[in-house]
Amino acid sequence: MKLSQLRNFIAVVEAGAVRQAAVNLNLSQSSVSKSIQNLEEELGAEIMHRSAHGVTATAAGKALLGRAKVIEAELRHARNDVQTIQGAQVGEIRVSASPTVAMGLLPRAIIAFQRARPRVSFRISEDVYPDILPAIRTGDIDFAICLVPTRPRDETLSFVRLVEDHLMPAVRADHPLISARKLQLADLLELDWIIYRRSHTGLDVFEQTFASNHLALPKSTIECTSFACALALVANGDYVTLVPSQVFFGDRTPPSIALLPLDSPMQPWQVAVISRARHELSAVGLAFLAEIERVAAKIGSSKGRGRRAGRTRP
Repeated sequence: MKLSQLRNFIAVVEAGAVRQAAVNLNLSQSSVSKSIQNLEEELGAEIMHRSAHGVTATAAGKALLGRAKVIEAELRHARNDVQTIQGAQVGEIRVSASPTVAMGLLPRAIIAFQRARPRVSFRISEDVYPDILPAIRTGDIDFAICLVPTRPRDETLSFVRLVEDHLMPAVRADHPLISARKLQLADLLELDWIIYRRSHTGLDVFEQTFASNHLALPKSTIECTSFACALALVANGDYVTLVPSQVFFGDRTPPSIALLPLDSPMQPWQVAVISRARHELSAVGLAFLAEIERVAAKIGSSKGRGRRAGRTRP
């Protein structure tokens, strides 16, 4: 079994077609097909279903896929370690972030990190907890930075709490309710809401925020899976949605959107970074984890000073 065969196999499964996988790998279609055929002969099992609509992994193929991804991730970590020891300070880091983290904490950490290590490359994607956990376990993703309610029940994963956050109702900056006092979350139920959802597991931060206040979900006019689109709709219409207060931290506060101060208790959420166990991370990965923690500590201390100074915005 060759590493090139496993790499080709992963590419075909992810692309869903040999032709597209060959393009992605910059190889000929015949060489990729031959590689998969040789792998099946060596294993003595069919690892792909082939049809006019493309290819999918068989049960045996799915079992192999999980192992192949772990092997590929370990090789990437090993290459990062060797390059770091040699002083090259190069490598690749794969990060998945919840949309709000992708707008604040993550860009700050990457920018600061690349000032010292400009040759380290990044692959960034968006996903939410707990949907991202399988990709962490297989090594597809090195780090996930997202809003979480509780620590995952998996001792094989590293879980570091970074800062505490709350979901808060947000409206356009000139909305009539901005000047209202002693608002309760229940007072907003009859407004036109944008419900922002991403998780497919039932652990939806939007829904749980209302549940913690013993309220049913509002009657929504729009359900949205794009955070950027949700913010644009709020900024330009008479809608309200829930956003993490970290979006309003620092000099990147959206000027066209404002938070509604509430007297209602709002469920706290942790912004956390999740990865495989620290001893499984590359040296470059560990250095980036330290940078994430440093930036998060700075954000946390700044938010604390803001609260003590009596700021109205988190």
